[in-house]
Amino acid sequence: MNNAGARGPLLSAPHMLLLGSTGRDCGKTVFACEAVRRFLGRGRLVGVKVTTVLERDGPCPHGGDGCGACSSLARNYAISEETEAEGHKDTQRLLASGADRVLWLRVLRDHIEEGARALLEAIGPDTLAVCESNSLRVALEPGVFLMIQPRVASSIKTSAQCVMELANRQVFSDGATFDFDWDNLDVRDGRWVLRS
Repeated sequence: MNNAGARGPLLSAPHMLLLGSTGRDCGKTVFACEAVRRFLGRGRLVGVKVTTVLERDGPCPHGGDGCGACSSLARNYAISEETEAEGHKDTQRLLASGADRVLWLRVLRDHIEEGARALLEAIGPDTLAVCESNSLRVALEPGVFLMIQPRVASSIKTSAQCVMELANRQVFSDGATFDFDWDNLDVRDGRWVLRS
């Protein structure tokens, strides 16, 4: 299904496992780290965190004062690489789980396709990626797109509402465990696939 509207065709990213979530604290990073650990040795693997910024110099996308990294965007997007595996940031946890590299894309919402193109170039076509993002789904077609949501019903963030129908599978979670059979996820010829 194409959700790109007037943009044209979606970017093809069969080497990407894309993980969305309906809200915060659903366990998306826990799931991403487990995916990295389970697929180590299947080729180079990059972990990716995407933060969509509503407006330049705007408020933190996660609320509060934030760290200033997103509000200081000088261009339409910025890609940085995590180099420190010790710590509690999502990117650090991905690196500690065994990813060869971890990238963080910060991108203005109105320039998501531009940021997605740059991200795919930074990852490379022959490298597997495990990526956390809802918004990226409007610009690209991943190999597999899973939507993680809490077992107890809660409000659904807007970025998830826009792409939920595009998910290959809903995965329910308590933040630490998931109703997901890992045997159904595989990599074939450099592409993420669901067996069932």
